[in-house]
Amino acid sequence: MLVVLISISQTTVATTTATTTTATTVTTTTETTTTTISESKQYSSKAIVFHNYRGANNNFCFAIAACNRFPTQVTYSTGSNPYSVAAADVNGDSKLDIIVANYASHNVSVLLNNGTGTFAGQLTYSTGTNPRSVAVADVNGDSKLDIIVANYASHNISVLLNDGNGTFAAQVTYSSGSLPWSVAAADVNEDSKLDIIVANFGSNNVGVLLNNGNGTFAAQATYSTGTTPISVAAVDVNGDSKLDIIVANFGSNDVGVLLNNGNGTFSAQVTYLAGINPRSVVAVDVSGDSKLDIIVANFGSNDVGVLLNNGNGTFSAQVTYSTGSSPLSVAAADVNGDSKLDLIVANYASHNVGVLLNNGNGTFAAQVTYSSGSSPASVAAADVNGDSKLDLIVANAGSNNVGVLVAVCN
Repeated sequence: MLVVLISISQTTVATTTATTTTATTVTTTTETTTTTISESKQYSSKAIVFHNYRGANNNFCFAIAACNRFPTQVTYSTGSNPYSVAAADVNGDSKLDIIVANYASHNVSVLLNNGTGTFAGQLTYSTGTNPRSVAVADVNGDSKLDIIVANYASHNISVLLNDGNGTFAAQVTYSSGSLPWSVAAADVNEDSKLDIIVANFGSNNVGVLLNNGNGTFAAQATYSTGTTPISVAAVDVNGDSKLDIIVANFGSNDVGVLLNNGNGTFSAQVTYLAGINPRSVVAVDVSGDSKLDIIVANFGSNDVGVLLNNGNGTFSAQVTYSTGSSPLSVAAADVNGDSKLDLIVANYASHNVGVLLNNGNGTFAAQVTYSSGSSPASVAAADVNGDSKLDLIVANAGSNNVGVLVAVCN
């Protein structure tokens, strides 16, 4: 980040004003597409974020950040066929660690952050058969993050409690539906305990396992979805402060929204058309209206769909943006520091990740791609090296590793 400090007393600066100090000249104009900084190079105005920070002596600080480039991945070995990745601080050192579900080796990997954005060798913990999805959350109220895994072929959920130092106890399993593919943790019944929500691919439903209050879980209650639900999220889409369920229905080419009745039970799904074979879903506010929108990675149509929230928990028709081939995972994060959520996609068949910058109104620029490993299956965004820039973490299912792509400033 380049910071230019200008000593002025005004509270605002017009964009057509030239201000001069003995050290630096800064010229901005709305007529051109570049901003020139003396004794430096030119920066594209669309790549520069001006943050209005007031410092000592009423100084006006312009923080110029163009850190949305991810040119190089560093890889770390995992188990076989890592299909899901999460980033969280599991050992309490305020550094984000990496957790991976290894589909073919039937375990999860934990890679602890060394403190510099590099990672120690993996520690592995056994799960059920073919873990497809991993979530990290404190399920027993001890302020330590535990691991939750959906085990596709053993038709159950694993919960691995944190021992308190970033190591984990042996799994405890809970029955799910058939072929659980995706798992999330959220408090759906407002008892301040995190419950488990699972997309049961083989039984065409979602299961909700309520937390008993001590990190154990009741038997699942199921709610019908479309055909082959493959991804699930829990968020409040209608503004009633209750967490609803959003599910990507892979086989019926739609997304289902199940509104929370207020007590942790859910109404019948309302569906909205997606692209072909929606594979991953998230819900975030991309248009800046404080309403959560739906973003879905459409595996079969090689695009992401954005369904804007109408303001009452219903959604407009999707607008699509091209991705690479076979997008398998989508995440949303502000990667260029403009306070707008951008989209990051793992393009499974083109072996790269795509970044689609938010234009500021919930529409998106064309993707820029960065090389990953083979067959990237899952992507997350997190600051792993403590520089306040969001880096990318990708599970490379074909090369049996995770890649870390550190954000680089122009």
